[in-house]
Amino acid sequence: MKLVLNFSMYFCGWWIAILGGNAMALVALFVILVSHFALWRDQRDIFVVLFFIFAGFAMEWVYMASGVLDYGSNLPPAWVICMWAMLATTLRYSLSVLVGRPLLAFAAGLVLAPIVYTNSVYFGPADWGRTPWESMLILSVSWAPLAAVISGVVIPFIDQLDGGSESLEVCPIGFDHQPHRIE
Repeated sequence: MKLVLNFSMYFCGWWIAILGGNAMALVALFVILVSHFALWRDQRDIFVVLFFIFAGFAMEWVYMASGVLDYGSNLPPAWVICMWAMLATTLRYSLSVLVGRPLLAFAAGLVLAPIVYTNSVYFGPADWGRTPWESMLILSVSWAPLAAVISGVVIPFIDQLDGGSESLEVCPIGFDHQPHRIE
């Protein structure tokens, strides 16, 4: 049931980001992150979210600079970066079927990336920077290896870090409902 909730929160947050813009995306991201860490209590997820924020900013900036996407600004908008951070909350949970399976992740990135971005263009404030088929092809070709690397390298590496749910007993942001210990 928690996995369905995990994907549902991402799906709702994704639509809020597209339809609501920057302010609503930030609110949705805050609610999703608080809920996520309250439910899973695994501080390794912080590294996944941070990786996705930085990788998302870099990828979106490259898409903008190369004319694949047009967000009407010089930098990727907050709503897009929020969507990347929201996606990060699903990888070790509802999308964990992709972890350790880089070929499956490659195929998912190849097929799903153009669909997701097409929705962002159709329903949101984004626009194609090139012809739609060119942009979708570039998105597919760039997302497929990214998804494979995330699935085969990044998430397995983060999973090996010491910092699972048992170590959140002294969580600095208060989800533990226990007095903080100083060691």
